[in-house]
Amino acid sequence: MTNKVNIIGYPRVGKNREYKWVIEKYWRGDSTIEDVLEVSDNLIKNNWEMQSKNGAETVLVGDFSFYDQVLDTVTHLGIPQKRFGYTSHENLETYFKASRGGSVNAKDEPPLDMTKWFDTNYHYLVPEIDWSLDFEPNIFRYKYESDLAKSKNISCRPKIIGPATLLTLSKEKGIDDKKINKIVNAYLKLFSMLEEIGFKEVLLDEGCVGVGKHMVNNDVFSSLKLLIQKSNLKIHLLGYFGKYEGFLDEILDSNIETIHLDLCYEGFSQEEILNIASKKDVVLGLINGRTIWKSNLDEKISNLINLGIDNFSISSSCSMLHVPYSLENEDGLDINLKNILSFAEEKLDELRILNSSISNNNDLSEISDYEGKRLVSDKALVGRVVEDVRRRISDLSDDDFIRSEDREIRLEKQSKALNIPLLPTTTIGSFPQTLNTRNLRKQFKSGEISIDEYNAGLKEIITETVEIQENLGIDVLVHGEAERNDMVEYFGELLEGFAFSKFGWVQSYGSRCVKPPIIFGDVHRTKSMTVDWSVFAQSLTNKNMKGMLTGPVTILQWSFYRDDISKKEVAYQIGLALRDEVIDLEKNNIKIIQIDEPAIREGLPLNSKYKDEYLDWAVNSFKLASSGVETTTQIHSHMCYSEFDEILDAINALDVDVLSIEASRSGMELVNPTLKEKYRGAIGPGVYDIHSPLVLQKVDAENRVGELIKSLDLNKVWINPDCGLKTRGWPEVKESLTNMVEATKKAKEKL
Repeated sequence: MTNKVNIIGYPRVGKNREYKWVIEKYWRGDSTIEDVLEVSDNLIKNNWEMQSKNGAETVLVGDFSFYDQVLDTVTHLGIPQKRFGYTSHENLETYFKASRGGSVNAKDEPPLDMTKWFDTNYHYLVPEIDWSLDFEPNIFRYKYESDLAKSKNISCRPKIIGPATLLTLSKEKGIDDKKINKIVNAYLKLFSMLEEIGFKEVLLDEGCVGVGKHMVNNDVFSSLKLLIQKSNLKIHLLGYFGKYEGFLDEILDSNIETIHLDLCYEGFSQEEILNIASKKDVVLGLINGRTIWKSNLDEKISNLINLGIDNFSISSSCSMLHVPYSLENEDGLDINLKNILSFAEEKLDELRILNSSISNNNDLSEISDYEGKRLVSDKALVGRVVEDVRRRISDLSDDDFIRSEDREIRLEKQSKALNIPLLPTTTIGSFPQTLNTRNLRKQFKSGEISIDEYNAGLKEIITETVEIQENLGIDVLVHGEAERNDMVEYFGELLEGFAFSKFGWVQSYGSRCVKPPIIFGDVHRTKSMTVDWSVFAQSLTNKNMKGMLTGPVTILQWSFYRDDISKKEVAYQIGLALRDEVIDLEKNNIKIIQIDEPAIREGLPLNSKYKDEYLDWAVNSFKLASSGVETTTQIHSHMCYSEFDEILDAINALDVDVLSIEASRSGMELVNPTLKEKYRGAIGPGVYDIHSPLVLQKVDAENRVGELIKSLDLNKVWINPDCGLKTRGWPEVKESLTNMVEATKKAKEKL
């Protein structure tokens, strides 16, 4: 086993997002499944070749996904989903219905619920296991990819999410021995089928077990123990984002083949690694799979030498799904910044260099060359430290984090001053980014049109968007964010301390990709970012116009943030920059200001012992941004696809006046007595699921609005969609919002 490079996960949308484009064409009916397979096959083969070139002796089958790896797992295991039955890789129709929603037995079904994968910005589909039906495992996709690997003379092994992680991530709450036996038997049947086509080992992804007792309970962990005990395949255990806390001893006493150690998230001490390595072969996750900064290879090789163990492999700390493909074509980055960055291909090279050094009797020559270039560029990077920013942070006082009056008093005064009706309707911020909008931005970036022509085009789009909202009868309007390419990237482009790649795309879910900014230096604002557009939009209507900002925690979490200062300090820097923007909006008569924080829950540490520390600075960074305004200025925030119950106290502590949250996709589960009891501000649980192409039907709108009125404080209820409408089309948006507004009117008539 010594001196092997292990690949445990890799990006899967393509260096140029090839898969995104072909699958979206397929969904539109503009391409065939054969086109999809051709692109995905080439993508998979190119990934394998790149990995093999950098020392990987074995590649993975089952790592690529047509939409989501959790849905893939239930598909491999033949576990029917309650509303969709069996999904299939042989016939992708039901697979995509579960992913995106669709007609099932003449009824429109919304897609499976979606939530964040651990504390990353990847979204997975939450399984709905139908225990009443038999499980029917199949190896169609594994055989397909293994045949593909054989055609290229590449050695491969299968990867699958393990039972403890699958059960933890599912909606299933009541796990008993009968259910555990049923799901383990499905795995065993699948493993037997894999044996029949020649596999002798499997990489079992048990990320939740890696986190440990903070995510997995003992009952669920027993499913993994049982599978290990009964499996004929050699099991390589993949855990990450933790140290197997609460389960490590039992794992080491089992008959697993190898255990993966994430040395980057929390890290293992030398003593801990030596203890584990004395009992099992280890895979050392040395290269951080979540960050884009070059590794300190001097430090890595020194630690390896000091360990003094002979039997180990090396890998990334977790799947490289969370980083972009390659720096190869990033010719627009400052050379000193580029020299300290590492995307997936560069991380493969880091693994190769480390492996080569180990294999050549700890020859450090290649590492020395690598480190020299990294250190020189790091020191030469201009803009990392701005003394005025550091001074402003150090001068902060308690008063900078507090509104002048209590929330109950503020809400009453705001309602009168802003003339806010009962059950006010609004939207979350963005409206459809049409082809016209995207072409306008493209023309401006390419120099085809001037700044004046670009701004004139945006004003036309904003004018139309405001008119549509007024015609729909929406109470509190937004300008639609036509000028914004992305809710984080837009602000990063206008703030100092940020840099941007051209091709640094990362999968968020399905075909949805984001291109996170790179925070490399001290963040500060040199000019207003949203004021002109908000003021223009307000001039078009007598109704209240919301100013729209992205919050400090979300900008931080959805960027690749610097690793030379604390996350808290970066968040406070962003908070101060946003505070200046909020005050400028208020000065320009924008009296409702929304500061979106959809990422505040996802940043919650997986290990509960770090929770309070994180929430303290996360909440304070938001309050720093929002607390500089008058009582009658109303602060909104938005959060989506999160387990809110876990952080309700912290959400209360944000002290926002109005909070909008996801609710419809999860079946209005969040609208419960706990929410009414614990959350003290006004609230808008989303009644329209915008992550699905399905139109919000009249009956659903009426039922959901009715549920809000029944369950929450009538005087504190707002009516809105789940999230922004950027990715949707105008016809479905107009129809859905019409039904939302009409349902609200009907509800008010009955009061």
